[in-house]
Amino acid sequence: MCQPTSDPSVDALYVGTDADGLSRADDRLSVRRATTAGDALATLDADTSVDCVVSEASLPEMGALAFFEAVRDLYEDIPFVLVVGPDPDALVGDALDAGVTDCVRVAGATGPDLLAHRVRATVERHRTESRLRAERAQYRQLFADAPVMYVVFRSVDDEPVIEDCNDRFLDRLGYERDDLLDRSVWDIYADESMDRAVDGFDSGRRGTFGQQERTLVAVDGERVDTLFRASPRLDAAGDVIGTIGLYVDITAQKRRERTLERLHDATRNLLRAGTHTQVADIVTDAVRDVLGYPMNLVRLVDGDELHPVAITDEAERRLGERPVYRVGEGTAGRAFDEGETLVYDDVRAVEDGYDRTNARASMFVPIGDHGVLSVGDTEVGTFDRLDRHLAEVFAANAATALTLLDRTRDLERQNERLEEFASVVSHDLRTPLTVVEGSLELARERYDDEDLDRAARSLDRAFDLIEELLALARTADAADRRPVDVSAVAEACWRTADTDGAALVVESDPTVRADEARLRRLLENLFRNCVEHGSTNNRRESAGDSVEHGSTDTPPPPEADDDVTVTVGSLPDGFYVEDDGPGLPDDGDVFEAGYTTGSEGTGLGLAIVERIAREHGWSVDAVEADGGGARFEFRD
Repeated sequence: MCQPTSDPSVDALYVGTDADGLSRADDRLSVRRATTAGDALATLDADTSVDCVVSEASLPEMGALAFFEAVRDLYEDIPFVLVVGPDPDALVGDALDAGVTDCVRVAGATGPDLLAHRVRATVERHRTESRLRAERAQYRQLFADAPVMYVVFRSVDDEPVIEDCNDRFLDRLGYERDDLLDRSVWDIYADESMDRAVDGFDSGRRGTFGQQERTLVAVDGERVDTLFRASPRLDAAGDVIGTIGLYVDITAQKRRERTLERLHDATRNLLRAGTHTQVADIVTDAVRDVLGYPMNLVRLVDGDELHPVAITDEAERRLGERPVYRVGEGTAGRAFDEGETLVYDDVRAVEDGYDRTNARASMFVPIGDHGVLSVGDTEVGTFDRLDRHLAEVFAANAATALTLLDRTRDLERQNERLEEFASVVSHDLRTPLTVVEGSLELARERYDDEDLDRAARSLDRAFDLIEELLALARTADAADRRPVDVSAVAEACWRTADTDGAALVVESDPTVRADEARLRRLLENLFRNCVEHGSTNNRRESAGDSVEHGSTDTPPPPEADDDVTVTVGSLPDGFYVEDDGPGLPDDGDVFEAGYTTGSEGTGLGLAIVERIAREHGWSVDAVEADGGGARFEFRD
């Protein structure tokens, strides 16, 4: 049929003897002539471009209604206009009852004009209806083929009753159409979706719904997670009669999210594990519960052998006692040796002498340099790419946890040896030095000698050095962390410290979570460093008195200010301690054990400060203060 244009023409087939009047009445009509019904049917059969059939009531071969039925056999919906005489005739009623599109009485001079007008109107109406039917068919097809679940609701007693839905909605939930039509959609909502259902339906009718998650329950009980969007449904008068809903299936996405959450939980548990066996147990439980494969086990390497360390109950029941593999031998041994995951659709096809009667699909995943994760199933070809990826993630996390355990144990052993060494050395040193101290005091009582005074100062420094070495060597933690008022601890430390005339200023009242005893040691070391540094460099008594911050050999004038001020204040995420001395040295790491710029310092005080900060999880930075002194900033 012709497509509509801005001024479409009409191709009419006139059947009868008086076609000239119609042709002259409207030049937009293209009129073909057929004098008999047979000629007209032949024309229609050969030419599909006819827009309308116009037939006189009296035809020589057959009656008008018989001709109409013959036309309908060729074209179901072509417009058919019947031309009747001026007198009323029962034929008109019969024709309209039979389905004739229109009947026009032609009489007088205006008859042809009326007929032309009615023909054009009939064709235009038919074209409009055809276009609407095509559009409705397209929309219906889109509705049926939409890649989302599409539902049409009508409002019944303020409930969304399903009036129509597409096949995807039915297929995904497993219902038959008759099971859902005329039923409230709330009947298939999960309980947790009902708390927002009523408000959601109301907002959908108002056009303010937006987008929310809804969980549907399939016919088999499966929970289908969806992202739901609703919009108002209007009738021909523009009144809201319900809603139109779109459900996007996000079940797989939500399942992945839950899997990742459980994977993160398992990873946290791995990092908290205290033994290799605990790590292996966590892995087998996670593969069972997260991946959904209850038949799995972990082997850890011991020398050149892989020994089963953890096995699920299902694997033990189905497979029995599992063998020990040598590295490079068998499926698990080759996976470990090659450092590559091996996946078998049917492991029974592997001929290596091992009994695998109750296993089919199998996967062997190296756990770094520590062992192998073995996963099995009773079905052939079970494992997909996601299964392999998640199994490799579990194995990689387990390898990290095992490596951390090994390193932690190595560090613990090193610390134990260091503490033991420091204790022995300090004891062996302290005993002869105590004897020397006693003898030196007797000598100083008898003799007034500068050499003996210098020896006493050196002996004091030796004792200080022993104490600092012990403090640095002994491992301590900050397990007893609680909110501590830094200013109160600072003032207490200052009262017991040798401040040598220096002043303490607390600019704010910082509070940190800390082990108070360890925080006290940190502040004592900082105060001693600040006071010694400030007094030494301000007084410049001698080059030998300078400590960790720096020194100079030139004494100041007698009138120079010898006092040093130490300030404690808060930071947005911690606290600071600073002095108004000459500042930090130009080179070197002040926190390095043994680092000092003078002969009297031990070089360990700030190393201990850094050690205590690390115990608390703090960062510590040594920077220049605004006034030029040294500033130490601690941040959580």
